[in-house]
Amino acid sequence: MLHPIEKDKRYTISREWIGKDKPHFVARFCGDWIGASAFYDSAVMLAIGESARRKGALAIEATQ
Repeated sequence: MLHPIEKDKRYTISREWIGKDKPHFVARFCGDWIGASAFYDSAVMLAIGESARRKGALAIEATQ
């Protein structure tokens, strides 16, 4: 398990099976799902975006 935000261990990224053909990088906050990506860097951006949103920043959300 990796902690993408250096000073906030509540954010984690781990490789998990999510119903795709290969495991994906899943970003979580306190164990709660933020999102998933096939690429680590994209999962880090999900965690950073969630952190900014929780701090009150305006956020643009992707639709799926």
